[in-house]
Amino acid sequence: MEVIPRNPEAATEILPGVFKTPKVKTDALEVLELEIMPGAALEPHDMPCFVTFFAIEGTGTFTYGDKVVTVPAGDMVRANTGTERFWANRGTAKLRLLVVKSLGEK
Repeated sequence: MEVIPRNPEAATEILPGVFKTPKVKTDALEVLELEIMPGAALEPHDMPCFVTFFAIEGTGTFTYGDKVVTVPAGDMVRANTGTERFWANRGTAKLRLLVVKSLGEK
């Protein structure tokens, strides 16, 4: 067993207002936390694996291809490969996401 504490000091700013904190990485799985500040967004991108996002705090806008959904804290989104996606924080509070990448699943 391993307890992995929340460590905001380990966060790296990957884009203006977007912070990534790695949690766990194995051959099959990667877990990280994303914090997206109000007004910030990720760039559109695709991933070579399934990705599950759990909204921990705040409300985000998730764009997946031509679909746009609002995702409040407590909701989860699962994204397949082959479609561009990105998160944006159009609210006034920080958006925190737990991201689970299923590296062996395509």
